[in-house]
Amino acid sequence: MNTFDRYIFIQQMKPFVFFSFVLIGILWLIQSMPRLDDVISNGQSGLVFIKISILIFPQVMLIVLPISAFASTIYAIHKLISESELLIFANAGISNTRLIMPILIFGCLVCAILYFLSLYLVPLSQNKLRTDLYNIREEFSNRLIKDQQFFHPIKGVTIYIRESTDNGNIKGIFITDARQNDNRVTYSAREAIMIRTENGLMLVMQNGLLQVLDSTKTALTTLKFKRMGFELNNFLPIGPRKDISPVEIFPISIISNPEKFGKENIYKTSEFVSEAHIKLATPLSALALTLLALCTFSVSGLNRKKYFYTIILAITSAIFIQSMISALRTLVIEDISLYWVLYLPSVLCILLSISLIFFNINISSLKIKNGLM
Repeated sequence: MNTFDRYIFIQQMKPFVFFSFVLIGILWLIQSMPRLDDVISNGQSGLVFIKISILIFPQVMLIVLPISAFASTIYAIHKLISESELLIFANAGISNTRLIMPILIFGCLVCAILYFLSLYLVPLSQNKLRTDLYNIREEFSNRLIKDQQFFHPIKGVTIYIRESTDNGNIKGIFITDARQNDNRVTYSAREAIMIRTENGLMLVMQNGLLQVLDSTKTALTTLKFKRMGFELNNFLPIGPRKDISPVEIFPISIISNPEKFGKENIYKTSEFVSEAHIKLATPLSALALTLLALCTFSVSGLNRKKYFYTIILAITSAIFIQSMISALRTLVIEDISLYWVLYLPSVLCILLSISLIFFNINISSLKIKNGLM
């Protein structure tokens, strides 16, 4: 790049770094706080929380960077116009066409970073994150017999053991299962024994009480029992993970062999395929939004009086494109053959923006040279 290209490129990079730090920090905080409850409730240290928080970063960056690229491009062009730098460049013989190249390079750079995140770093970090969380809960299940406090192994489930021994004998146990919206189930027993089997933990309770409260919280069904047993697999993670999610798999692996995924999993094959194409389509949105920001200013004729309407139009268009990518995923889940629609919003935006930019570039150049900005 020459001096002019480097100057324009730096004008974009500075706000891009700023917007990225701010937006990543906000979204990272929102996503990491729920994990803090998992760490605390399972008796883990602060270092574990820091490790988990770091693993959240790649996924947050994948969401934030296209928005940061869009915002920084709008800010950079606004600055160039408001400080009459484009007018100075025009008087120096530099055409508006030269402005496209550094902005295009910037968009391609962000797009390349996003492809590295989506194709490699995000699946790797998400797999490590979910595996660590699973291991934390499994470690908790191994300590459950010895500890004597309220535990929340999963959302909606509370377990309390008053007294227990190393051989699994329990005196006083209380379990509340509120995972179902239509009712709340509570188990309590004077005595119980916890046995580890090949299939997981088996809890056998004696001399207990079963209570079921309906969704209206007006009808309470009570049942006394002398002996009742059930498996704790639904409450506690036991054994190797079986719920590998689509976000943890490398997209290329899914696309190259989609039949391999979704057979022995709670997720369907179409969910794996849609997630793979989402990861391939998302980086294109960074380039699309960058060109969209330039396009809206170009269409407005780089006129200061139209700033408000120009920026509102750009923001509205960006929101529409990003929401369309997410909305079209439902179609792909229902019909895998429609995977190509996930690329349409970004590709159409890129093509339309480039067409409008070159269509209006001559008019914009004339306005700048005549001092009509």
